[in-house]
Amino acid sequence: MPVHPQAQLFLDQTAGQPAAYEMAIDEARAMMDAFNALAGEAPAVASVRDLEIPGPGGPLRIRVYRPAGTTDEVRDLPVTIYFHAGGFVMGSLDSHDTMCRKLANGARCVVVAVDYRRSPEHKFPAPVEDAFAAVQWVAANGTELGADASRLAVAGDSVGGGLATIVSILARDAGGPPIRLQVMVYPDVDWSFASPSWTEYGQGYFVTVDVARWLRDLYFEREEDWSDWRASPVRCPDLSGLPPALLLYPEYNVARSDMEEYARRLEAAGVPTKASMYEGMLMGWWCMGSFIDAANDAVDEVTAALRAAFTD
Repeated sequence: MPVHPQAQLFLDQTAGQPAAYEMAIDEARAMMDAFNALAGEAPAVASVRDLEIPGPGGPLRIRVYRPAGTTDEVRDLPVTIYFHAGGFVMGSLDSHDTMCRKLANGARCVVVAVDYRRSPEHKFPAPVEDAFAAVQWVAANGTELGADASRLAVAGDSVGGGLATIVSILARDAGGPPIRLQVMVYPDVDWSFASPSWTEYGQGYFVTVDVARWLRDLYFEREEDWSDWRASPVRCPDLSGLPPALLLYPEYNVARSDMEEYARRLEAAGVPTKASMYEGMLMGWWCMGSFIDAANDAVDEVTAALRAAFTD
Protein backbone atom coordinates (compact mmCIF):
# COMPACT_ATOMS: atom_id res chain seq x y z
CA MET A 1 0.00 0.00 0.00
CA PRO A 2 1.15 3.64 -0.32
CA VAL A 3 2.64 5.49 2.63
CA HIS A 4 -0.15 5.86 5.18
CA PRO A 5 -1.59 9.41 5.30
CA GLN A 6 -0.59 9.80 8.96
CA ALA A 7 2.99 8.82 8.15
CA GLN A 8 2.94 11.01 5.05
CA LEU A 9 2.02 13.95 7.27
CA PHE A 10 5.31 13.47 9.12
CA LEU A 11 7.24 13.33 5.84
CA ASP A 12 5.53 16.49 4.61
CA GLN A 13 6.17 18.39 7.83
CA THR A 14 9.86 17.46 7.93
CA ALA A 15 10.54 17.98 4.21
CA GLY A 16 13.33 20.47 3.65
CA GLN A 17 14.62 20.31 7.21
CA PRO A 18 18.33 19.55 7.72
CA ALA A 19 19.21 15.87 8.03
CA ALA A 20 21.01 14.73 11.15
CA TYR A 21 24.33 14.46 9.31
CA GLU A 22 24.03 18.14 8.30
CA MET A 23 23.93 19.22 11.96
CA ALA A 24 26.48 19.41 14.72
CA ILE A 25 26.24 16.24 16.80
CA ASP A 26 24.90 18.12 19.83
CA GLU A 27 22.16 19.61 17.65
CA ALA A 28 21.26 16.20 16.21
CA ARG A 29 21.06 14.77 19.72
CA ALA A 30 18.80 17.58 20.89
CA MET A 31 16.59 17.05 17.85
CA MET A 32 16.13 13.37 18.68
CA ASP A 33 15.44 14.05 22.34
CA ALA A 34 12.68 16.42 21.21
CA PHE A 35 11.09 13.53 19.30
CA ASN A 36 9.91 12.22 22.67
CA ALA A 37 6.98 14.65 22.33
CA LEU A 38 5.81 12.80 19.19
CA ALA A 39 4.95 9.77 21.33
CA GLY A 40 2.11 11.71 22.92
CA GLU A 41 1.31 12.64 26.48
CA ALA A 42 3.56 10.86 28.95
CA PRO A 43 1.39 8.53 31.03
CA ALA A 44 1.74 8.61 34.79
CA VAL A 45 3.64 5.72 36.34
CA ALA A 46 4.11 4.77 39.98
CA SER A 47 7.72 5.95 40.09
CA VAL A 48 10.74 6.84 37.99
CA ARG A 49 14.26 6.54 39.38
CA ASP A 50 17.60 7.40 37.81
CA LEU A 51 20.40 5.15 39.06
CA GLU A 52 24.03 4.45 38.31
CA ILE A 53 25.34 0.90 38.08
CA PRO A 54 28.83 -0.44 37.38
CA GLY A 55 29.67 -0.51 33.70
CA PRO A 56 32.67 -1.62 31.66
CA GLY A 57 33.53 2.00 30.87
CA GLY A 58 32.66 3.47 34.27
CA PRO A 59 29.31 4.24 35.91
CA LEU A 60 26.38 3.39 33.66
CA ARG A 61 23.11 5.32 33.97
CA ILE A 62 19.78 3.53 33.97
CA ARG A 63 16.23 4.79 34.46
CA VAL A 64 13.77 2.54 36.28
CA TYR A 65 9.99 2.78 35.72
CA ARG A 66 7.39 1.08 37.90
CA PRO A 67 3.90 0.73 36.42
CA ALA A 68 0.99 2.85 37.62
CA GLY A 69 -1.07 1.34 40.38
CA THR A 70 1.80 -0.49 42.05
CA THR A 71 3.48 0.30 45.34
CA ASP A 72 6.95 -0.33 46.71
CA GLU A 73 5.49 -3.28 48.61
CA VAL A 74 5.00 -5.11 45.31
CA ARG A 75 8.37 -6.80 44.89
CA ASP A 76 7.70 -9.46 42.25
CA LEU A 77 7.06 -7.51 39.05
CA PRO A 78 8.68 -8.86 35.88
CA VAL A 79 11.25 -6.64 34.22
CA THR A 80 11.95 -5.45 30.66
CA ILE A 81 15.29 -3.89 29.78
CA TYR A 82 14.94 -1.27 27.04
CA PHE A 83 17.60 -0.02 24.62
CA HIS A 84 16.80 3.20 22.76
CA ALA A 85 17.23 4.08 19.09
CA GLY A 86 19.54 6.72 17.68
CA GLY A 87 22.15 5.02 15.54
CA PHE A 88 24.55 4.81 18.51
CA VAL A 89 25.07 8.57 18.09
CA MET A 90 21.73 10.04 19.20
CA GLY A 91 18.98 8.95 21.56
CA SER A 92 18.99 8.97 25.34
CA LEU A 93 16.95 8.20 28.41
CA ASP A 94 14.93 11.32 27.58
CA SER A 95 14.23 10.53 23.92
CA HIS A 96 12.30 7.37 24.88
CA ASP A 97 10.88 8.37 28.25
CA THR A 98 7.25 8.27 27.12
CA MET A 99 7.72 4.95 25.33
CA CYS A 100 9.18 3.35 28.46
CA ARG A 101 6.26 4.62 30.51
CA LYS A 102 3.83 3.10 28.01
CA LEU A 103 5.62 -0.24 28.15
CA ALA A 104 5.72 -0.29 31.94
CA ASN A 105 1.99 0.35 32.25
CA GLY A 106 0.94 -1.84 29.33
CA ALA A 107 3.05 -4.86 30.25
CA ARG A 108 2.64 -4.40 34.02
CA CYS A 109 6.37 -4.67 34.51
CA VAL A 110 9.38 -2.73 35.68
CA VAL A 111 11.15 -1.14 32.71
CA VAL A 112 14.87 -0.43 32.93
CA ALA A 113 16.10 1.97 30.24
CA VAL A 114 19.86 1.88 29.59
CA ASP A 115 21.95 4.96 28.83
CA TYR A 116 24.69 3.08 26.96
CA ARG A 117 27.75 4.93 25.68
CA ARG A 118 27.40 6.65 22.29
CA SER A 119 29.68 7.32 19.37
CA PRO A 120 31.76 9.06 18.17
CA GLU A 121 33.06 9.42 21.72
CA HIS A 122 32.80 5.67 22.24
CA LYS A 123 33.16 3.36 19.26
CA PHE A 124 31.99 -0.22 18.67
CA PRO A 125 31.67 -2.38 20.74
CA ALA A 126 31.19 -0.03 23.72
CA PRO A 127 27.35 0.08 23.49
CA VAL A 128 27.21 -3.72 23.24
CA GLU A 129 29.39 -4.10 26.32
CA ASP A 130 27.22 -1.64 28.26
CA ALA A 131 24.01 -3.34 27.17
CA PHE A 132 25.10 -6.78 28.32
CA ALA A 133 26.54 -5.38 31.57
CA ALA A 134 23.11 -3.86 32.26
CA VAL A 135 21.37 -7.19 31.61
CA GLN A 136 23.74 -8.97 33.96
CA TRP A 137 23.33 -6.34 36.66
CA VAL A 138 19.53 -6.33 36.50
CA ALA A 139 19.47 -10.13 36.63
CA ALA A 140 21.63 -10.08 39.77
CA ASN A 141 19.95 -7.12 41.47
CA GLY A 142 16.26 -7.50 40.75
CA THR A 143 15.31 -7.24 44.41
CA GLU A 144 16.85 -3.77 44.55
CA LEU A 145 14.44 -2.78 41.78
CA GLY A 146 11.43 -4.49 43.31
CA ALA A 147 11.46 -6.93 40.41
CA ASP A 148 11.46 -10.65 39.79
CA ALA A 149 14.50 -10.85 37.53
CA SER A 150 13.77 -14.50 36.74
CA ARG A 151 11.05 -13.05 34.48
CA LEU A 152 13.25 -10.92 32.26
CA ALA A 153 12.74 -9.59 28.72
CA VAL A 154 14.82 -7.33 26.50
CA ALA A 155 13.49 -4.82 23.99
CA GLY A 156 14.55 -1.90 21.85
CA ASP A 157 14.04 0.02 18.63
CA SER A 158 16.43 0.48 15.70
CA VAL A 159 19.97 0.03 17.03
CA GLY A 160 18.32 -0.69 20.38
CA GLY A 161 16.43 -3.55 18.74
CA GLY A 162 19.75 -4.81 17.46
CA LEU A 163 21.16 -4.63 20.98
CA ALA A 164 18.18 -6.62 22.29
CA THR A 165 18.99 -9.58 20.08
CA ILE A 166 22.76 -9.23 20.48
CA VAL A 167 22.51 -9.44 24.28
CA SER A 168 20.23 -12.44 23.85
CA ILE A 169 23.02 -14.19 21.93
CA LEU A 170 25.60 -13.13 24.53
CA ALA A 171 23.39 -14.43 27.34
CA ARG A 172 22.95 -17.76 25.56
CA ASP A 173 26.69 -18.12 25.10
CA ALA A 174 27.41 -17.11 28.71
CA GLY A 175 24.88 -19.57 30.14
CA GLY A 176 22.56 -16.80 31.30
CA PRO A 177 20.81 -14.84 32.48
CA PRO A 178 17.70 -16.46 31.01
CA ILE A 179 15.57 -14.15 28.85
CA ARG A 180 11.86 -14.78 28.29
CA LEU A 181 11.41 -12.66 25.13
CA GLN A 182 13.46 -10.51 22.78
CA VAL A 183 11.48 -7.63 21.27
CA MET A 184 13.00 -5.96 18.22
CA VAL A 185 11.29 -2.92 16.70
CA TYR A 186 12.85 -2.24 13.27
CA PRO A 187 16.23 -3.57 14.49
CA ASP A 188 19.55 -2.82 12.83
CA VAL A 189 20.94 -6.28 12.13
CA ASP A 190 23.35 -5.75 9.21
CA TRP A 191 25.62 -2.73 8.67
CA SER A 192 26.78 -3.69 5.17
CA PHE A 193 23.78 -1.92 3.54
CA ALA A 194 23.84 -4.40 0.67
CA SER A 195 20.35 -5.94 0.61
CA PRO A 196 17.65 -4.88 -1.91
CA SER A 197 15.71 -2.53 0.36
CA TRP A 198 18.72 -0.22 0.65
CA THR A 199 18.14 0.63 -3.00
CA GLU A 200 14.36 0.39 -3.07
CA TYR A 201 13.73 2.52 0.03
CA GLY A 202 17.07 4.32 0.30
CA GLN A 203 15.68 7.83 -0.18
CA GLY A 204 12.53 9.66 0.76
CA TYR A 205 11.35 7.65 3.76
CA PHE A 206 12.84 9.58 6.71
CA VAL A 207 15.83 7.32 7.45
CA THR A 208 17.95 7.35 4.30
CA VAL A 209 21.11 5.67 3.08
CA ASP A 210 22.96 8.95 3.66
CA VAL A 211 21.93 9.07 7.31
CA ALA A 212 22.85 5.42 7.78
CA ARG A 213 26.31 5.87 6.26
CA TRP A 214 26.97 8.87 8.50
CA LEU A 215 26.05 6.82 11.56
CA ARG A 216 28.17 3.89 10.41
CA ASP A 217 31.21 6.12 9.89
CA LEU A 218 30.85 7.50 13.41
CA TYR A 219 30.32 4.13 15.10
CA PHE A 220 32.99 1.92 13.55
CA GLU A 221 36.77 2.32 13.48
CA ARG A 222 37.27 -0.24 10.71
CA GLU A 223 35.22 -1.66 7.87
CA GLU A 224 35.86 -5.21 9.05
CA ASP A 225 33.93 -4.45 12.26
CA TRP A 226 30.69 -4.38 10.22
CA SER A 227 30.87 -8.15 9.78
CA ASP A 228 31.30 -8.84 13.51
CA TRP A 229 28.03 -10.43 14.61
CA ARG A 230 28.03 -8.13 17.67
CA ALA A 231 27.39 -5.37 15.12
CA SER A 232 25.46 -7.36 12.51
CA PRO A 233 23.70 -10.25 14.27
CA VAL A 234 22.32 -11.56 10.96
CA ARG A 235 25.91 -12.75 10.46
CA CYS A 236 25.98 -14.80 13.67
CA PRO A 237 26.72 -18.37 12.56
CA ASP A 238 24.40 -19.97 15.12
CA LEU A 239 21.08 -18.48 16.22
CA SER A 240 19.72 -21.61 17.86
CA GLY A 241 18.75 -21.62 21.52
CA LEU A 242 17.73 -17.98 21.61
CA PRO A 243 14.63 -16.73 23.44
CA PRO A 244 11.38 -16.31 21.50
CA ALA A 245 11.45 -13.25 19.26
CA LEU A 246 8.96 -10.56 18.30
CA LEU A 247 10.10 -8.39 15.39
CA LEU A 248 8.07 -5.37 14.25
CA TYR A 249 9.02 -3.40 11.17
CA PRO A 250 7.51 -0.83 8.79
CA GLU A 251 6.81 -1.38 5.11
CA TYR A 252 8.80 1.67 3.99
CA ASN A 253 12.11 0.87 5.59
CA VAL A 254 15.62 1.16 4.20
CA ALA A 255 16.73 -1.97 6.14
CA ARG A 256 13.56 -3.99 5.57
CA SER A 257 15.30 -6.79 3.66
CA ASP A 258 17.81 -7.25 6.50
CA MET A 259 15.06 -7.49 9.09
CA GLU A 260 13.08 -9.99 7.06
CA GLU A 261 16.20 -12.10 6.53
CA TYR A 262 16.93 -12.06 10.25
CA ALA A 263 13.41 -13.25 11.02
CA ARG A 264 13.86 -16.09 8.50
CA ARG A 265 17.18 -17.07 10.06
CA LEU A 266 15.70 -17.13 13.55
CA GLU A 267 12.86 -19.33 12.38
CA ALA A 268 15.26 -21.64 10.55
CA ALA A 269 17.26 -21.98 13.77
CA GLY A 270 14.15 -23.13 15.63
CA VAL A 271 13.54 -19.88 17.51
CA PRO A 272 9.80 -19.15 17.98
CA THR A 273 9.52 -15.95 15.96
CA LYS A 274 6.72 -13.56 15.06
CA ALA A 275 7.50 -10.90 12.44
CA SER A 276 4.88 -8.16 12.04
CA MET A 277 5.09 -5.73 9.12
CA TYR A 278 3.12 -2.50 9.60
CA GLU A 279 1.83 -1.50 6.20
CA GLY A 280 2.29 2.08 5.08
CA MET A 281 4.58 2.91 7.98
CA LEU A 282 8.08 4.45 8.20
CA MET A 283 11.07 3.94 10.47
CA GLY A 284 10.28 5.79 13.69
CA TRP A 285 6.51 5.21 13.58
CA TRP A 286 6.77 3.29 16.86
CA CYS A 287 7.55 6.56 18.68
CA MET A 288 4.88 8.71 16.97
CA GLY A 289 1.73 7.76 18.84
CA SER A 290 0.56 11.37 19.12
CA PHE A 291 -0.59 11.28 15.47
CA ILE A 292 -0.02 7.76 14.09
CA ASP A 293 -2.62 5.25 15.24
CA ALA A 294 -0.45 2.30 14.19
CA ALA A 295 2.13 3.34 16.78
CA ASN A 296 -0.38 2.63 19.51
CA ASP A 297 -1.28 -0.65 17.82
CA ALA A 298 2.40 -1.61 17.91
CA VAL A 299 2.67 -0.78 21.61
CA ASP A 300 -0.39 -2.95 22.23
CA GLU A 301 1.20 -5.82 20.30
CA VAL A 302 4.45 -5.57 22.23
CA THR A 303 2.88 -5.24 25.67
CA ALA A 304 0.55 -8.18 25.01
CA ALA A 305 3.55 -10.31 23.99
CA LEU A 306 5.45 -9.27 27.11
CA ARG A 307 2.53 -10.11 29.40
CA ALA A 308 2.20 -13.51 27.76
CA ALA A 309 5.93 -14.18 28.09
CA PHE A 310 5.91 -13.24 31.75
CA THR A 311 3.00 -15.57 32.57
CA ASP A 312 4.34 -18.66 30.75
